[in-house]
Amino acid sequence: MRWGHLAARCPLDPVPGAVIAVQTFGDFLGFNPHCHILVTDGCLYGDGGMFRVAPPLELKKLEAIFRHKVLRMLLNKGKISQEMIAMLSTWRHSGFHVFCGNRISPNDKTAMENLACYIIRASFSQERMQYLDQEGTVVYTSKNGETTKSFPALEWLAAMCSHIPNRGEQMVRYYGYYSNVSRGKRRLRSPASNAR
Repeated sequence: MRWGHLAARCPLDPVPGAVIAVQTFGDFLGFNPHCHILVTDGCLYGDGGMFRVAPPLELKKLEAIFRHKVLRMLLNKGKISQEMIAMLSTWRHSGFHVFCGNRISPNDKTAMENLACYIIRASFSQERMQYLDQEGTVVYTSKNGETTKSFPALEWLAAMCSHIPNRGEQMVRYYGYYSNVSRGKRRLRSPASNAR
């Protein structure tokens, strides 16, 4: 079926979908704010029975748009100045990075589950942590297992606590096809809900 015919027969507008997980931590619990995003590589139609794949993303352009939007938001909220933005533009590296992983097939449940677990993982791993009772320190091993860092016990607790979200703060957000509104509309249209 050609694109024009698909759009003409579809009663609803095309909707992309995204799940965004905000993370604040780096390898040794340092403050490293970033987002992990699961996004459809196209748009869904109706109740998701039809899908149109989007052209490949141009990552450098996406990175520039992301940087521009974040800096504009911070400027509008008074968190940074126009002079700071001008200074940042002289940096060799923008401070922003966009990575796009491999496409996951809708039938690859294992890959989807592994990726979902990765984006909502905890800020630290108990398996990589060792408490030395005599010294009162925590030794933490890096992800690759090549380096370690020692923390006095109270500093370790402070580092962990710095990544606990504020009360009511949502660290995972759903957009488009996966949003609460879209899911609710699909439930109302489903034959099972109409039979009740």
